[in-house]
Amino acid sequence: MRKLTSTILLLSLTLSFSVTYFVQPCGAKVKAPNTEDPMVKNHDLGMAFIAKGDWDSAIDAFLQSVYFARNNYAPDSYHFLGVSYMAKGQDLKAIEAGKKSVEQSTGGAFKTHILLAELYLRNKRLDEADAECSAAMNADSHTEENLRGHYLYGRVFEARDSPWQAQLQYEYALGDKPWTFTDAWMAYTELMMKQKNWVAAIAQFNDMIKSEKVLKGMNYPHLYLDLGICLLAKGDHQGAMQNWHKGLSLNMAEPDIHLQLGMMFDAEKHISSAIKEYKEFVRYSVDQRKIAKAKQRLEMLEQMVAPPEAPYQVKPSPAMRKQQEQENGRGMPPKEDPADKDPGF
Repeated sequence: MRKLTSTILLLSLTLSFSVTYFVQPCGAKVKAPNTEDPMVKNHDLGMAFIAKGDWDSAIDAFLQSVYFARNNYAPDSYHFLGVSYMAKGQDLKAIEAGKKSVEQSTGGAFKTHILLAELYLRNKRLDEADAECSAAMNADSHTEENLRGHYLYGRVFEARDSPWQAQLQYEYALGDKPWTFTDAWMAYTELMMKQKNWVAAIAQFNDMIKSEKVLKGMNYPHLYLDLGICLLAKGDHQGAMQNWHKGLSLNMAEPDIHLQLGMMFDAEKHISSAIKEYKEFVRYSVDQRKIAKAKQRLEMLEQMVAPPEAPYQVKPSPAMRKQQEQENGRGMPPKEDPADKDPGF
């Protein structure tokens, strides 16, 4: 009995010690374990930076996301890393990131094929762009990726100087009316401009302006620039100027509108107005080749309107005048110098 009592007492003390050791004191704060995946955290940070247009920070965040991913498996982070590099004009890095995303994707990776197609197009790598468009067009019919694939395929055909095939791809991408695919509609209409089908292009631009549907991403200053060019080609100078001024009312820094106005005024011999518009073009443009030509024309026009310089007359020194007087004394009387007259004070 005494042995049993001792055993119970020992167990009681042990249990008491265990409870005292593991139970936190009342009021103490318990730090929660950090369970957030750093790969996901940095991916989300990158997306937030993209929304702000902070591409450098986005690139850093997506690189960190890839770094923390197990075996660097992060297809979505690679995709948006490519988007960020593309926005910075670092196309080779963007292409490599896009390729990584496609390699790691278990699905169709259609959005990344679109990204790569756009990158290859702007770098004139048409065969590779063709392959990426074909991959994007494997998406379900009339999905956003499928239609954008057809639009980009049209641009590939246009770059290959195949306007008829390009037009077919743009029409497929546009689908049934009312049209809302802004990029495809603009490409379709600008193709008409390149073929000098001015009347049809003017009709399309007017339909865009009157559209009741929202045309997402429409660059209206550029639309008015194109419409003005079409009207000028048809001989409607006033209509062209009105549309270009509409464009400038939306964006005063649209360089090509200033250039078109400058060239029109130049052709019509309105030299001062042409000079003003050429200067505005030089101020806002980043196209160095066009800027050089505009500056060259500006110099010529400014010389045309500069007042003629008065001929420089040499004032004879006292010694020269005395010699002239001596010579005139032997002949005709000296001519009166107006500068020698009494001013009348």
